[in-house]
Amino acid sequence: MAGPGMRLRSVLFTPGDRPDRYTKALQEGKADCVVADLEDAVAPEGKAAARQAVAEALRQVPKAKAARAVRVNGWDTGLAQEDLEAVIPGRPDLVALAKAESPHQVRELDTLLTRLEDEAGIPPAATRLMLHVETAAGILSARELAASSPRVAALAFGAEDLAAEVGLRRGADNAEVSVPRALVPIAAAAAGTGVVAIDMITADPRDLERTAAEAAQARRLGYAGKMCIHPLQAVAVHEAFRPTPEELSWAQRVVAAAGKAGAEKGGVVVVDGKMVDVPFVRQARRILADAE
Repeated sequence: MAGPGMRLRSVLFTPGDRPDRYTKALQEGKADCVVADLEDAVAPEGKAAARQAVAEALRQVPKAKAARAVRVNGWDTGLAQEDLEAVIPGRPDLVALAKAESPHQVRELDTLLTRLEDEAGIPPAATRLMLHVETAAGILSARELAASSPRVAALAFGAEDLAAEVGLRRGADNAEVSVPRALVPIAAAAAGTGVVAIDMITADPRDLERTAAEAAQARRLGYAGKMCIHPLQAVAVHEAFRPTPEELSWAQRVVAAAGKAGAEKGGVVVVDGKMVDVPFVRQARRILADAE
């Protein structure tokens, strides 16, 4: 979970200049969260019209099966402020900040959100944040970004922008991004604030087999979800993040044994002939939570 009532296994991006796709995806609810993208998906000359279109779409769908989110442009572009002024009155559940690089940016964003929420009659800090760590500076600041504001719900790893900046040569096995990809969930956990990590997109929306394989790998790395660019990818992602029957059975046995022995906070019990202590109990509880 990424805050009260918000689950982020699948985060589906739609172009900000196609509000029809945004509203349709929200109403269908195939993804846990649907993001209207005002950054890369919109050409510079179309950004003003797109932010107004997204603001109207939010008003048209005040409640949805999926979390309602908007990705704004990078803070240092000067466009994010205009994006926020347009869309916050529509009360999005989540704002995604492209190319987050420093806690200072997030604190400034937090201050602006506080003012805009007050002006719109929105409860304080109701708008959560997903920070895209997709630059070299963002990766190196990931832990500090995760802890930079109580609003931060998630860090999202962006492989493509990082590869372009660093000069990485993208390959099918993702080997070139394995180190930064592994660092993001560690940074999110190190913040100690309940921030979750969201994995990179699979660029070919037709290759659902690869989407599922990357999602399964992301789950093993500690990610809570994955970004998508097509509704069908969300279905594959959900399946990949669902615990297997074997995992569920093991988790149930571990929690039951620990509870019976009073070893949930310390001590050791034996499950299936193996020694199990507190880290295993925590892992088991996470598996059970994922199945809910």
